[in-house]
Amino acid sequence: MTNTERPGSGDSNGRDGDQLASPLAPYDEPGFFRHLAANTSEGILTIDEDSTIVFANPAIKDVLGYTPDELIGSSKMILIPPRLRDAHAAGLEAYLRTGEKHIDWDGIELPALHKDGHEIPVLVSLREHDENGDSRLFTGLFRDLSARKERERQFEAVFNNTYQFTGLTDVDGTVLEANGAALSFAGLERSEVVGKPLWESYWFQLSDRAKRVAREAVEQARTGAFFRDEVRVQGAERTAIIDFSVRPVTDQNGEAQLLIPEGRDITDLKLREQHLQVIHRLLRHNLRNDLNIVKGFAETLTEELEVDRHREYAAEIDATASRLLDASETAKTLASATFGTAHYQEETKMVPVLERVVDNFSAQNPEVTITLACINVEDPTVLADDRLETAFVELVENAAEHTVNSDPVVTLEVCDHGTDVAVHILDNGPGIPCSEQTGIFNDEPVTQIDHGSGLGLWLVALVIDDYGGSLEYRPRDGGGSRVIVVLPAREDE
Repeated sequence: MTNTERPGSGDSNGRDGDQLASPLAPYDEPGFFRHLAANTSEGILTIDEDSTIVFANPAIKDVLGYTPDELIGSSKMILIPPRLRDAHAAGLEAYLRTGEKHIDWDGIELPALHKDGHEIPVLVSLREHDENGDSRLFTGLFRDLSARKERERQFEAVFNNTYQFTGLTDVDGTVLEANGAALSFAGLERSEVVGKPLWESYWFQLSDRAKRVAREAVEQARTGAFFRDEVRVQGAERTAIIDFSVRPVTDQNGEAQLLIPEGRDITDLKLREQHLQVIHRLLRHNLRNDLNIVKGFAETLTEELEVDRHREYAAEIDATASRLLDASETAKTLASATFGTAHYQEETKMVPVLERVVDNFSAQNPEVTITLACINVEDPTVLADDRLETAFVELVENAAEHTVNSDPVVTLEVCDHGTDVAVHILDNGPGIPCSEQTGIFNDEPVTQIDHGSGLGLWLVALVIDDYGGSLEYRPRDGGGSRVIVVLPAREDE
């Protein structure tokens, strides 16, 4: 097989077919090449100058549905959608006449017509070769792209059908893609952001801090670490505070290959948070001041009133004021857990935290029997911060406070929970009323009538939820409560 010298002869890289190295004997016989073509996984078609199919291998059936016998001798036009046949014919004619290629012969995506009548996307690579110096032939390798295209459509659907701003960058921060939500927010076209460093893109031009955060995010994520921060960005009609993160996509060696920047608009959330903080500070300040006044007068009345019944009334006022002051302190802790921004979660051993809770509570409440036990687990590690201890203090105090038994007992059990760790807080009290469980241990809506009276359990629920855990309540057989805290366990390095 040789090549004549004409424009476009040889393959697209300028290598002539007669430079093909001969196989080691005895594999240099024609039968070797026929066997090779027959067993390749890619479809192979060869046509002549008149578009007649002169060869097809068995794999073409997996791609186009036709057997080789059904194709050989037919026109290639049966494989081309009708709307494209004139263009294909014109393209081949122009190439035969001028030798100029108008498509990429190294690989081009084209629609092909399957035997059953539907179109499929195929990747076609072309080469021209001669047979006996007088017949120009063209061979194409066909690969079915249907599965890849379907995955691309699924990715596109997820990528663009979300309210969250999402992008894709190279490891150096060069923007490769941005989804519809991000582009629409900024009033941009894709071409206006693709190819730019993330920190130079429109969204982050609002301030020096925004540009710095975007650059730091890329620098951190490219090392394989996750980055997260809050930053204000600019849009076409407004600015927005976003929960901004950059996550690396790594290979099997842990090396970052791509970066995924994401932004969730939390502007309204931050505004409500600020309003709630202001309201909380005003109410707490005024409430504490007024309650201290009420408590002071109640204590004075308790000391000075002569009628026992009146002194009892004053003492009840004093006790009620004290309870409200305690609730105010719990509200302060609740606000700190909800609104605080200085909570940096890190790997934390559970047992030392629970030991401190047990020791401190036992020292302050000697009348309560409190124990800690680890069941089928030693000292699990979780991702948490200083609020973890506060949450368990609230649970233990809640268990002991509502125990009317003359010998109150509270038990903490640390248990293996599959990929998680569970801590069971058991008491021998009357159990938690249904009204106190609303919205904390179930999904029932909180109403003016159906709601809990204490803030402690709300505090615990918020903290545990922030850790990615869950809170569960089960009444104990024979009386008492079982509150279960489940947290994701971290494997020890």
